[in-house]
Amino acid sequence: MILLLSLGLVSSSVSRFIPAYFYYANTSPSQVTAIYHLAPSAINLQHLVLSNSQLRQLAKLDDSNAVYQLALRFLQQQDYTAAKLWWQPYFAEFTLLQQQALADQLVQTQQWHDISSLGQAGKLPEGNAKQAWLLQQQMPVAQIAPAYAKQQQFALSTATLQASSQCKFNVLMMTDHYKGIQALNQYKQQYSKAPEPAKDSFCFTEVVYVADKFKCDASGGALSCNWQNAAEQKWPEGFDFIVMMSNQGAANVQGGIMHINSSQPYAVFLHELMHFSGFEDEYALAEKKQQWLCKQQGLVAPNLFIANGVLPPKSWQKSVACDNEKAYKPSPNWSIMQYQTMGLSEQYRALWQKQINQPLTKPVRFSEYFAFLGLKPVFTTASKEQNFSD
Repeated sequence: MILLLSLGLVSSSVSRFIPAYFYYANTSPSQVTAIYHLAPSAINLQHLVLSNSQLRQLAKLDDSNAVYQLALRFLQQQDYTAAKLWWQPYFAEFTLLQQQALADQLVQTQQWHDISSLGQAGKLPEGNAKQAWLLQQQMPVAQIAPAYAKQQQFALSTATLQASSQCKFNVLMMTDHYKGIQALNQYKQQYSKAPEPAKDSFCFTEVVYVADKFKCDASGGALSCNWQNAAEQKWPEGFDFIVMMSNQGAANVQGGIMHINSSQPYAVFLHELMHFSGFEDEYALAEKKQQWLCKQQGLVAPNLFIANGVLPPKSWQKSVACDNEKAYKPSPNWSIMQYQTMGLSEQYRALWQKQINQPLTKPVRFSEYFAFLGLKPVFTTASKEQNFSD
């Protein structure tokens, strides 16, 4: 009663006392309910700065703004269970902007199960979160809004991509899901800060979302994709390699195509990038590969010498790549080709640069791999189309 008298009892003057109401809400947290009844507009303006205890009091009065604020706070604190207790029963009562903001936070914290539940129930509002969910579900390209793609810095087609004449190699960056877009863009940003092995060695395209067109799969452990579908796609001219990112599976390079999953760190990407230039792994190779590679003679890769009847280069050291103990590597130390976390040494950077400028062997382009598969896809430029043939 003293509180009410001190604030005045004339209802038409409530707006004049909003600062006073807020002052009492902060100095007398237990009075927040009474203040809410007297001047709800004063409280609604201050949800961001109210304590969790005060918000809970208001939530008991079915104040959806308080409920929303609690849910958002718990999400930001990564207490997803507590957050769900607040947003799930009240989601339909939130404003459209609140629903969109909460859904965006669910995407940011990778709560895909909850996003899917909202989407499947028809409760996910139109906006960025819904677009992200469609991408994560590998929905067809036609369902993705071009405006959203532009905002998030990815492409929905290879039609506008152009190779750069300033780079030694041009690389198509492709993915089949939402997280892949983020991961590939992060790779590009990190590479641009420290190009390897030197500036203008590799140029990477805008990330292209291709949905489930290539049916990538990791059931065998290593990530692989069905490139037979490549014949149905138009490919831009002038590109050498492809980076295809899916959501699981061990990274590998085959036929000028890097297969990598969106949980792999940048170091793995750099390791696989060196395979484009012909570098071999320095850990024990797969038995099937050993059967033919370890029977070769001499320098078979920038970092692998097979001493079958010949002496290895001076200072080269034994490698575990081949079980026959005739494999040698350039350095006695661990390298990025043995353990990705070791990073790229100056010695291996120099070897990589030499391989690009004076290639020991010609790198395999993805177009050559497609030809090997018996495919004849269409390669295009902005002004013409040309059929690829053997």
